[in-house]
Amino acid sequence: MLERTRTALLIATALSGWSAAHAQTVPIPAGESPQVTTPAAPTAQSGAVSDLSGSEVTPTASAASPSATNSDGDIVVTGSRIVANGYKAPTPVTVVSTVELLKKAPESIAAGLATLPQFFQSSGSNVTSSQARETRAGNYLNLRGLGEIETLVLLDGQRLPPTSYAGTVDANIIPQALIQRVDVVTGGASAAYGSDAVAGVVNFIIDNKFEGLKAAGQYGISSRGDDHQVKFSLAAGHSFADDRLHVEIGLDYFYQPGISNNGERPFGGNFTGGWVNVGQYAPGQGTNTVANGCPASGCAAGTKQNPFTPTFNVRLANGTYGTLVNSGRNATQAANRSGTSPFSLVGYTFSPTAGFYKADLGTPTGTPNFNVGGADTAVTFGTTLTSKLRTKQAFGRLDYELGGDTTAFLQTSFTDSDVRFVTVAAGTQFQSFQIFNDNAFLPTAFADAMRAQGIASFVASRVEADQTPKVAFQNNKSTIVLGGFKGKIADFNWSVTGSYGNSDLHARHTGNFEQSRWFAALDAVRDSSGNIVCRVTITNPGQFPGCVPWNPFGNGSPSKASYAYFETESKFRVVSRQTDFAANLSGALFDLPAGPVNIAVGAEYRHQYLNMTSNTDPSKPIDVTNLRTAANVYNLQFNSTNQGPSHGTQNVKEAYGEIAIPILRDTPFFQALDLNAAARYTDYSVSGGIWAWKAGFSWTPFDQLRFRGTISRDIRAPTLNELFAGVSSTRGTFNDVHTNTNTNVITLQQGNKNLKPEKGDTITLGAIWQPEFLPGFSVSLDYYHIKIKDRITSLSTTDLNQRCEDSGGTDVLCSFITRPFPFSNRTPANFPTTISQVPFNQAALTTYGLDYEVNYRIPMGSIFSAEPARLDLRLIGNHTPSLVSKASPSSAPLILDGTLAGGGTGIPRDKLTASAQLTEGPLSFGFDVRFIGKMVYTKQPTVFVTNNHLAPAAYLNANISYDLNIDGHQVTLFATGTNLTDHFVFAPQNNAQPTEFYPSFQSLYDVVGRYVVVGARLKF
Repeated sequence: MLERTRTALLIATALSGWSAAHAQTVPIPAGESPQVTTPAAPTAQSGAVSDLSGSEVTPTASAASPSATNSDGDIVVTGSRIVANGYKAPTPVTVVSTVELLKKAPESIAAGLATLPQFFQSSGSNVTSSQARETRAGNYLNLRGLGEIETLVLLDGQRLPPTSYAGTVDANIIPQALIQRVDVVTGGASAAYGSDAVAGVVNFIIDNKFEGLKAAGQYGISSRGDDHQVKFSLAAGHSFADDRLHVEIGLDYFYQPGISNNGERPFGGNFTGGWVNVGQYAPGQGTNTVANGCPASGCAAGTKQNPFTPTFNVRLANGTYGTLVNSGRNATQAANRSGTSPFSLVGYTFSPTAGFYKADLGTPTGTPNFNVGGADTAVTFGTTLTSKLRTKQAFGRLDYELGGDTTAFLQTSFTDSDVRFVTVAAGTQFQSFQIFNDNAFLPTAFADAMRAQGIASFVASRVEADQTPKVAFQNNKSTIVLGGFKGKIADFNWSVTGSYGNSDLHARHTGNFEQSRWFAALDAVRDSSGNIVCRVTITNPGQFPGCVPWNPFGNGSPSKASYAYFETESKFRVVSRQTDFAANLSGALFDLPAGPVNIAVGAEYRHQYLNMTSNTDPSKPIDVTNLRTAANVYNLQFNSTNQGPSHGTQNVKEAYGEIAIPILRDTPFFQALDLNAAARYTDYSVSGGIWAWKAGFSWTPFDQLRFRGTISRDIRAPTLNELFAGVSSTRGTFNDVHTNTNTNVITLQQGNKNLKPEKGDTITLGAIWQPEFLPGFSVSLDYYHIKIKDRITSLSTTDLNQRCEDSGGTDVLCSFITRPFPFSNRTPANFPTTISQVPFNQAALTTYGLDYEVNYRIPMGSIFSAEPARLDLRLIGNHTPSLVSKASPSSAPLILDGTLAGGGTGIPRDKLTASAQLTEGPLSFGFDVRFIGKMVYTKQPTVFVTNNHLAPAAYLNANISYDLNIDGHQVTLFATGTNLTDHFVFAPQNNAQPTEFYPSFQSLYDVVGRYVVVGARLKF
């Protein structure tokens, strides 16, 4: 879904002549929403617009746009708090018009933004998870691939409240009907805009002067006849009381059902085995032998002796749909829930018709418990490929001119967003329960064999193909209210604002096992009357009232009533509130020979509140007293999605100042030279005070060429969740290098109140060239270098495991891995019971690269009508030769540029879009190609992957629109097609659960395929 919307944005911006990356003044045709246009097309305008800070701009002429000399409605885009005549800030800014964005019919403005080459790994409806704790199925923007939390999202210059416990903002909460444009600052901007702007700022600007009525509707569908979308919007604006009062409202609705499961697309698999990168050789085969330095249990997958290899029909061999016998226990071991005894029926499974038999577990691979084929192996089928999404939005604004250059305004928005996706339709229970020899459902012959061999119980694993699919539901209601006053005193603009934001997220995960009830239902025996009952109702009456015995022996054997007894919802609620008061003043302080010195100063007070409640507390394992079927594992209330409660508040006080100093004007080689500096001090009530600062220059040696540069210190404060999170857990597959065992493990996470803000150091250098000898042509090139230190991260479970292993069990990090036996024990029985993760200021990240853009608007003669045509050509791209992270000072660097390392968190070195758009009168049509450069799985010297290279990917998109005039009203009909070649990138993931994860990387590549959208827009 996300992929097809990427096209619309980049084609839309092809209509811009002068580079959208330039800080500039842009003329706007009367009656239209702003868009980036070429200075070669002078038009008249009316009405004020907003700068990046969201304050109203008094339109002025600009040297960069000579056609705007007589304009009274220019957009001033500076990437700065300073707005002044002719001022060009040194910070790179990309400006995106929503008029052309919506003309190409994306699902949302945010999804379109994610197509810009500066954005990597942004989350959308294409990203789902097997863990319902993840709240990333909205649209979370990620600049530079540095992390969504490093990108500051604003609405009219106001910080938005977080919509997830992680502290990030779902851009779907922003009402879209009246969004005028989006400004993207692609350099560090904390000094001007505050914390979280390490990667940059995304500011959605409201059209607060809209007059009239407009509506739009569209319908889209894939070439496979699924994933249809429906979208409607309505906006109205009108002035009253002699134009002193302006009122506007906007309504938006969007619905898309998503794609039900991975098997709906090429390579996906579903009920059959899937494509997975697993170890190439099983122990003792190929180079995975003792002679080549491997232990008898084999070298781990991904080593030189046992490289990851794309393999089809990979299935789970450590559990079957009918229950697999893993090990036997005598009476003492069963009671202690530990140890094993020899048992001849290990490796057997059950059938509701055939009794029990030796399981056919297929052919072993070089990854433990991941086999190829096998009549009795299993897969975790049914995972949603793209999530269902429904959003309803409303927006309203009042502006009233009080007189004396003072205006009062009040703005409010409300969004109701629903997301739904299936995590798994077949859950897994690996070595987590034991069956006793008196179980009433156990085949008699099997029970007799257990008694004959002195086996009181056996430990078992099962894949629940007969359970109710596990579905994650997330509803987010967000309310934002902004009000205040703004005006002008002499040469100074001032504003005083107050805002309140509230995000209320309700998340639930259905189909979860309430494990104490499940253990009670597992222990089925016969009572004195011969009826099958839960044993606990005999031994401890009243402890589990209504218990229904559960029969695990054979696929389909459990009754619906027994599932209904212990299947329930895991639920949590996240309330995030933010109250903000700010005062800003900007204007000319005094004059120098080269012009006025402009300043901007301001102060802000912010109160942040987070309260997360849950129906479970994963900090405490459940009490398994009287529940003898529990195995020796850390058992939580639910078998997945145990979200712990969190509560925290903090107050933030900020003050900033910015100054722009004109140094030279109209001298040889210095037509203009300006310096810019800014500083901000922020005091966090929890993590203390910290400075952010910026210095920059803008040098125009002559009209056609400008250079710019900045150096800055940017910050990202720890989120309330990082500070105050209670214990929560996830459950998933873990490859333990210590025991060479691959099975499920419980991972516990919690906050750290001692965290301090991250620090980012950013350098940008750029040039903009618009030659006079080639009218309509422009090119820009910007270099950036970003280094983040004291980065807040938790070590991955893999990193924790490896560092402990490398130290021989002596590293302090080994204390985060809980094992049942001493470190010296390397048997599978010493697989971790839990792994703990806590965030620290320990990581670092460094990246550098180039943003570039080439635009050429070519006037054409008449082709289809009497009106002259124009052809807009555009190339916009990013080259990132280096992105390297370190999880801790002693960790090995993780190379992320050009790789799929880190579970797919790497980014392509090259990402670009080339577009061509022909416009003649009412007709406009064009094509674009979105290109993603070649990738490799890894560049780490200790990780080996067969077929390590992925070829570059290209997606072809097209659009067409036609304007009609019906009774004086404008009607635009449009159609767009994305991924017209139906291209899919085959990229199996390393050691991923078969069929649970689609064999590609969904935040990077398109997984929907060919898609067509048609619609109409009306304006009255």
